[in-house]
Amino acid sequence: MQDKIILLVSFEYFPISQAGLARHAKAIIDRLLTHKGFEAIIAVPKNNNVKLNKRITLIPCIFFENKYLANLEFTLRVFFKFRDRLNKDPFVFFSLFSYFLLPILPKEFYLFVHSNGKRAFFTNYPGENIKDRLLRKLLYFFIYQWEMYLCKKAKKIFSVSQSLKDETVYQYNLNKNKIIVINNGLDTNIFRKRVEPKILTKDLLYVGKISYRKNVLDLINILKLLTDIDPQFKLHIMGTSDRGYLHKIKSKITEYKLNDRVLFYNYTSDVELNKLYEKCSLFVTTSLLEGFGLVLLEAMGKGMPVIAYDNLGFRDIIVNETCGHLVKPFDYQGFVNKIIYLYKNKDLYKKMAENALKKVDNFSWDRSVSKLVKELQ
Repeated sequence: MQDKIILLVSFEYFPISQAGLARHAKAIIDRLLTHKGFEAIIAVPKNNNVKLNKRITLIPCIFFENKYLANLEFTLRVFFKFRDRLNKDPFVFFSLFSYFLLPILPKEFYLFVHSNGKRAFFTNYPGENIKDRLLRKLLYFFIYQWEMYLCKKAKKIFSVSQSLKDETVYQYNLNKNKIIVINNGLDTNIFRKRVEPKILTKDLLYVGKISYRKNVLDLINILKLLTDIDPQFKLHIMGTSDRGYLHKIKSKITEYKLNDRVLFYNYTSDVELNKLYEKCSLFVTTSLLEGFGLVLLEAMGKGMPVIAYDNLGFRDIIVNETCGHLVKPFDYQGFVNKIIYLYKNKDLYKKMAENALKKVDNFSWDRSVSKLVKELQ
C-alpha cells in the first residue's frame, strides 16, 4: 500500500459539525494526517471559509443543514470529484452517512460503525406519535439495508466498541474476524482530567442531543421522583434539540413544576462544556441506543460516576457498581434509588469517582489510531 494514498471520508468533522461522530472523525483524522499516505475529505456548508490542514479537501454542500439530503449531496460530490481514484486508492468511510445510498463503491474501502441501524429500526422511542414512528422506521429500514450492504462489501469494519461489534456480527451475519474494535478515546488536551474526585453536589448532568433516541424525557420523569424525595436536586442539560421533542420536554417540566430545577444550555465552546463538567457531580443518561458513549468518558475524566440505562455501547465503559450503575430501561424508581444511595454513601461516591478517573485511562485516541494504522497497512 506504499504507493497508494488512503482517503479518509467523513461528512462530519468537529467543530464544523457537532456531537460524537464529528469529534470521533476529527480525533482520528487529525492524528492519521500526521502519518504519510493519508488525505481527508470532509463536508462544509456552502460558502464556508474555514481553514484546515492542506491535506483535507473540503466539499461544500448546499443542503448541509438537511441531514439525509446533505449526506447524499456529499456522496455525489465525492464520487464525481474522486471517481478516477475509486479503483486506485483505498477509502475509509467514517460512517454509513459518509457514502450514502450510492451503490458504485470503491474497489477497496473500510467502514466505521457507530451504532446498529437494524437495532434502531426495531426500537420504539417513548413519546413518538404513530406518524413519526412509521416514517422513522421506513427511513431506518433503508438505512440498515444500506449499512448491511456496506458491511458485506467492506474489506474491514471498524467498530467503536466490543458490544457493537458483537451486535453487528449478530444482526448482519458477518464473520467476526472482519470487524476490528477501534475504541473512542478521551482527548485530555480538551477535557483535562481531574487529579482527584470532586466535592459532591446535587447537580446532575446530561450532555448530548435532545431527541427521541436519547430519551431525555425519562430524565424529567426521574427528576420528578428524585425531587419528591429531595427538592435540592438540579438537572443540567447541554445539547442541540429536535424542536418538537424539546417542546414535549418543557411541557413535562412545567407539568411537574420543575422549571427552577432543570437548566438548559446551548453548546457554545468546549470551555463552557468543561465548566459544566466541573460544576456537576453525577452524569445521568437514559439514552436507548448508543454504540459507545463519548460523553461518558468526558464526564468520567472529570471524576463523575455515571448512572445510565443499560445500553449496548455503555457496557464497554461502565463497570457496573464500580464506576457507575447500569439500570434496566424505564425502571425510574431503580434509577432514583441508585442516585439516592450514592448521595447517602459519600465514601462509595468517592470510590466510584476514583474508579471513573482510572477507567478512562483505558481509552486513548493515540493507542486507537496506532492500532488503526496497522490495520490499514
